[in-house]
Amino acid sequence: MNIFKKNAVLTAVSLLCFLSCSNNASIEDQMMAPPTDGDNPPVEEDTLSYGEKAKATYDMIQKLYKSGDLYKENFPQQTGDNEYSYLWPYVGMLTAGNILYELGYDKAIFEKEFSGLNAYYDNRNTLPTYQAYPTTGGSTDHYYDDASIVVMELLKAYSLTKEAFYLERAKTVTDFIMSGEDSRMGGGLYWFEGQSKNCTEGTHCIKAANTSAYAAYITTELYKLTKETRYLTFAESVYQWVYNTLRDPSDNLYWNDINIGTEEINTTKWTYNAGLMIMSGINLYEITGEQMYLDHSINTARGAYSKFTKVIDGQFFYQTNDPWFNVELLSAFIQLAPYDSKTEVYIDVFIQNMDYAWEHARNDDGQFYEDWSGNRKGRYYWLLHQAALIEAYGNIALYKNEMKEEK
Repeated sequence: MNIFKKNAVLTAVSLLCFLSCSNNASIEDQMMAPPTDGDNPPVEEDTLSYGEKAKATYDMIQKLYKSGDLYKENFPQQTGDNEYSYLWPYVGMLTAGNILYELGYDKAIFEKEFSGLNAYYDNRNTLPTYQAYPTTGGSTDHYYDDASIVVMELLKAYSLTKEAFYLERAKTVTDFIMSGEDSRMGGGLYWFEGQSKNCTEGTHCIKAANTSAYAAYITTELYKLTKETRYLTFAESVYQWVYNTLRDPSDNLYWNDINIGTEEINTTKWTYNAGLMIMSGINLYEITGEQMYLDHSINTARGAYSKFTKVIDGQFFYQTNDPWFNVELLSAFIQLAPYDSKTEVYIDVFIQNMDYAWEHARNDDGQFYEDWSGNRKGRYYWLLHQAALIEAYGNIALYKNEMKEEK
């Protein structure tokens, strides 16, 4: 993931966060209450299902962003853009392929997106993996977090098709990801391979919550499939490192990273770091039966709903930047819902945000604003911000059991 995206400014602490820190029961009830329309005009009922909205968003991307078999990074083009997108936004389209296929759309969409992924595969002699930009552009960095989100989609593809290639490729790339962990700072994973085990200083010489939480999640998923103990041992160790090193005990959310040279913690908190620790905790609970993991996940979900929502024009909205990060949190809430009834409220707020965005936060080309409240366009031109809506609408369609047709 490039440095510009990693340095995005986090939304300020909201009024809702302030309220939810109180021990007053009536204020907690206010926090849990679903959003109201307030002074906003009512949203007109839409005839499209959530699955159809996911497909319509996919079609919009095909029209605006397609570049050969791959995609442009932005539409309209931005200064410094390359011919094709980086791997990170491309994985958003892998997710789209998986979700649309699961909903009953033509498998050709799924096959198209996974075929395009091959352009990023660096089949090197040692620890082959996906690189940040298509290999036709030369050698580029190999990121542990990017590789992890690819593995998540490979494993989903395997669950949908039972084709051995997807599982075997996931295992190969996971070997690369697991190589990003060592004993410095007590454990955890570096951010990317190019500046990792030998680094001693600099802003990129870090152990990070995202890489470590992703690694914990995918190795629990692989343990469920393979029962190989090395995956579970690794997952438990890395999960515990994030929990012990980067958790803020005041709200059970996670700081972004710790610097190797200075040992300073970057206290920025992101929705997706919370989401991946929730999902990793649920998996560890399901595998081991240890209640503490589920308790961790529930406590982090509570903190995330409080921290990352605020009142805008009389309605609750999740943070108004980085929607792909937010959608990772939505996925975590959906996974947690069977274990925690309060999570249904958190999901309902997401759905109402998505409904509002469909009506009030799109431009004439159908692109969604980065800010789903519609107050700012933000980086609406970035492919990943558009792909996030396919995942969001698709996940809600699955959550509500909306299926296009039987495959």
